[in-house]
Amino acid sequence: MSNLEKIYSVFAVIMAIAFFTVLFLVPQARELSTLLILTAMAFVVNIGLMFVVFKDIYFRNFTNPTSKYIWFALILFIWPSILIYLPLYGFRTREIK
Repeated sequence: MSNLEKIYSVFAVIMAIAFFTVLFLVPQARELSTLLILTAMAFVVNIGLMFVVFKDIYFRNFTNPTSKYIWFALILFIWPSILIYLPLYGFRTREIK
């Protein structure tokens, strides 16, 4: 990942945590008009995060070839797995094929 992608990844994770915190702590945020705006913003930011992470997985060389597909599936179906992938692989330098 480039430095810009790393910064974006950290921003997206912080935004997701802040989104859920606001939903739990601020009852006014659960009104439909506010909820639509917050959800739309979080959706756009996290689509960008998924793009950045999937690109990193695609270009990363894993020791086990099936690891790449396992990480694709984990991140696609279980969003919090990004929180595991980023420190393990995403923030480290990779060899581009």
